Amino acid sequence: PDRPPRLWVVLIALLLVAAGAAAAFAIDDAYAVPTMPVASDAAAIVVVILFAAVVERLVEPLTRWMPGRRAQFRYEQQIADLANRVPQVSLGSVAAAKAAVAQRRAEKALLSWGLATGLATVLAAAAGFHLLRILVETDGPAWGVVPVWVDALATGLVVGTSTKPVHDLLTRMQQAIALRRDPTGA
Repeated sequence: PDRPPRLWVVLIALLLVAAGAAAAFAIDDAYAVPTMPVASDAAAIVVVILFAAVVERLVEPLTRWMPGRRAQFRYEQQIADLANRVPQVSLGSVAAAKAAVAQRRAEKALLSWGLATGLATVLAAAAGFHLLRILVETDGPAWGVVPVWVDALATGLVVGTSTKPVHDLLTRMQQAIALRRDPTGA
């Protein structure tokens, strides 16, 4: 069975989110950035999608240093060795290698989420993109209860969680464009 991500990976992901929240707190404390005006709720959704695309493109190059490449290589090596009837390789060792790949993928996804959420929180605080304030459209006394850095963290959580679907959409679009340019796939 697939194993869950290791505890230290979970802690690093949460630390990345906490670092983003701390930076948002510092930005709010030092600069008091005004909330970005957005014309409508629909425009806010479009901005969230564009914001998620920007964060995804910033995080994407960093994923090559995240867990998974060695485990994938070991798994492929185990399959090749099994096909070539190497005596030391069994179905059990191939299954263990496959489980390790699944665990590393889960860890990579968790680290990517933590990095994207922390980065999105910092960018939201710096740009004044406070999603809760934009959607509620009030500057009344109720907003004294929710600090700006908490609003930036909420925005960062929404955007950071949105980067995976945006990544999948961008990947499909790139594949469709490549297929349209060269239908043979050569």
